[in-house]
Amino acid sequence: MTATPFWYSRIRHIAWAIAALAFCFTAPASSQSVLKDHDTYQPIDISAERLEMQQKQGRAVFTGAVQVLQGKLTLRSNTITVFYDRADTDGDPSISRLDAQGQFQLLSDSETLTGDWGIYDVDRQLITVGGAVVFKQGSSELTGSRLEFDLISGLAKLDGENTADENGRVRGSFTVPSKPKPE
Repeated sequence: MTATPFWYSRIRHIAWAIAALAFCFTAPASSQSVLKDHDTYQPIDISAERLEMQQKQGRAVFTGAVQVLQGKLTLRSNTITVFYDRADTDGDPSISRLDAQGQFQLLSDSETLTGDWGIYDVDRQLITVGGAVVFKQGSSELTGSRLEFDLISGLAKLDGENTADENGRVRGSFTVPSKPKPE
């Protein structure tokens, strides 16, 4: 009997995770992600305990219970670094990316996403979360080490840790419809 190569096992686990995520996002309309088609051109409001402007580098570092609001999207973290460009003719900064460190949370009406760090790439309309990732939608839950969420398509990709043991796998717990009662 031939041993299964490690890479084949990883591809199979990733395929199952993608299938599980697709299942999450094809549930009834009431549990659809409000982040799909999220308008990244809406204003971004940020509040924090402290702000450090680094104008030469084109960034601002917000620290202490940072909260970012954009439409139905809320981000929270200990520290968020905002990268911006002053290329606009009216002088308003154009935010291109937000990097969050420490107890990252993404909240919306339909899901909660937590991890050790997060990146909201406004230009690419992509959110990446890493560390101990937990993605909850309704009573379904997925765990892994790195998740990418495309705000245009609603496609989410979740990876397990890059280890050879069973603990490095993506995990999912899903609700299923109730068993019909006999008539």
